[in-house]
Amino acid sequence: MNKKIVFFDVDGTLYLPEIGVPDSAKEAIARLSDNGHIPIICTGRTRCLIPDELIDLGFQGIIAGAGTYIEYEGKVIENLLVDDPLIREIRSFLKKHQVKYVIEGPEHIYYEKKDEGEEYSYITKLFKFFGEDILKALDSDTTIRMNKMSCTLSKDTDPEMVMPKLEENFQPIYHGGIQMFELVPRGINKATGIETLIKYLDIDQNDTFAFGDSNNDIEMLEYVDTGIAMGNSYPEVLERIRHKTKSIKEDGIYHGLKMFGLI
Repeated sequence: MNKKIVFFDVDGTLYLPEIGVPDSAKEAIARLSDNGHIPIICTGRTRCLIPDELIDLGFQGIIAGAGTYIEYEGKVIENLLVDDPLIREIRSFLKKHQVKYVIEGPEHIYYEKKDEGEEYSYITKLFKFFGEDILKALDSDTTIRMNKMSCTLSKDTDPEMVMPKLEENFQPIYHGGIQMFELVPRGINKATGIETLIKYLDIDQNDTFAFGDSNNDIEMLEYVDTGIAMGNSYPEVLERIRHKTKSIKEDGIYHGLKMFGLI
């Protein structure tokens, strides 16, 4: 078999907080590499939220920040950052319209220290797990390096006033309804990150596979030659993606790689 490159989403695909990375997935990644194929992390998380323990399972590269950051064998291939004037404009707009947000960059997660309440705690609780060295409170002197944002609407936000403005520069990716969403720079997604990396490595698109479960995986799963939806995927993913494997709790990565003869 020709050398294949296989892209793996993290949350809900490789990893769940309650179980971590399944042992079967660890074994599958090791066998994939032993067979001469290339495993790559492809996640909505920005680079600072990808722990070394995950990379050390055998991943040769990383596409992070939903396609804004690309790294291969430790070398940064691309790091797309939002311009400072747009960051200032969008922060002012979000504050005005009562939208809670965190800014996600390659080195830090930035948050408004004075914000509080259920909406804000909901969007930041996952980030607090990674420690204060990654979290950075915003003030007037903070230098911000932004790949993307995550937002949640408060009860005082009018979506019809907010979303058209945000969509001028960003692509919203919704998670469980309109209340919580990511903002990724328009024209960037996991598929564009994959396209950039395979061109850099001179790998044919026909030799690409991907596993994912969430709405921000759809472009990736449709772009690669063989996109495989996890059994625990969002309904929209299961509807649109032809190939399916078992859920993460049922050793979905292992079974999916086995099904296509990659291990």
